[in-house]
Amino acid sequence: MKGGTNIEKQKNVKKLTAALVLAFCLLLAASGVALARTVYAGGQSIGVLLQTEGLTVVGISPVITDEGESVTPASDAGLQVGDVIIRVDGEQVRGNGEITELLERAGAGGEACRVEYLRQGESCVTEIHPVYCTSCDSWRIGLYVRDEAAGVGTLTFWDPESGVFGALGHNVTGVAEGGDGGPCGIVVRAVVQGVEAGEAGAPGEKLGVLREDGWQGLIEANEVCGVFGHMDSLPAAGGQLLETACADQVEEGPAQMLTVIDGETVESFEVNILKAGSELKDKGGVIVEVTDPRLLDEAGGIVQGMSDSPLLQNGRLIGAVSHVFINDPGKGYGVYIGNMLDAAENIDAAACAEAA
Repeated sequence: MKGGTNIEKQKNVKKLTAALVLAFCLLLAASGVALARTVYAGGQSIGVLLQTEGLTVVGISPVITDEGESVTPASDAGLQVGDVIIRVDGEQVRGNGEITELLERAGAGGEACRVEYLRQGESCVTEIHPVYCTSCDSWRIGLYVRDEAAGVGTLTFWDPESGVFGALGHNVTGVAEGGDGGPCGIVVRAVVQGVEAGEAGAPGEKLGVLREDGWQGLIEANEVCGVFGHMDSLPAAGGQLLETACADQVEEGPAQMLTVIDGETVESFEVNILKAGSELKDKGGVIVEVTDPRLLDEAGGIVQGMSDSPLLQNGRLIGAVSHVFINDPGKGYGVYIGNMLDAAENIDAAACAEAA
């Protein structure tokens, strides 16, 4: 009887201890003090390949009519490079064959096509009259489209425990969700062959070649602060294993940005955190300014393809670059690493549920 009483007391002590630990964790969360995590900081250039909801406009060209006249139906209707065509005459399009068939139908009937598309996340509608092109024996509207979004970005972090990575620093509009919660794209190696320097009103960009012959990762989520998924190992270019900082540990002042401007070599460049605070939440959390003379000379500051370049301060990973200032490429917005880790937890949870 006495032994049984001791066992019950031990059980009660364990329950009380567990309750106190849980209460302590909840208190930390409520106070905004996040428990630090240790992850590998990235900086490697990556190729991002995503399946889109529709067809991405990648070029606009004239159509030559029977009379030899050069016309641009799509451009005249307001379509621009970067728009994502979702539906034509109410029917969803995800391949070149589908849109070609719908254009043929409208053109042969002498009717205009009702085109629904996305522009920077906003839904738009226009009407376009297909034009018959004698040389190609088909009805055209003067567009080049592709059914996959592709571009160069930067890896922010890789968690060695879960295999989860975060990249890009912002979401990609018009991207299809993976079937049954599955992958919606992949990340691959990217080799930077040059940088087109940015200037006011014209952001520059990394000029890279995508390579699918090395490491790869599966993209499983396309969130506001980046794309997330799993990869088996850190890219060969390596990275630093660092503790992450919570938002209240980020200070105005000197910091470093990790990125690639030549080949696959990750380099550290000096930057300055101009502002950090909750009032910048909608923009990500911080304003960063490039101060490194070499990066300013060779790239003009932050260029496209540097999205999600890791930001380091006081030996911690504090966040990543998300957007460049269009009229001042020397400055940009950054997202807190905590926001990215929160988004990545959804990937962790899904993987745990699948394993169970």
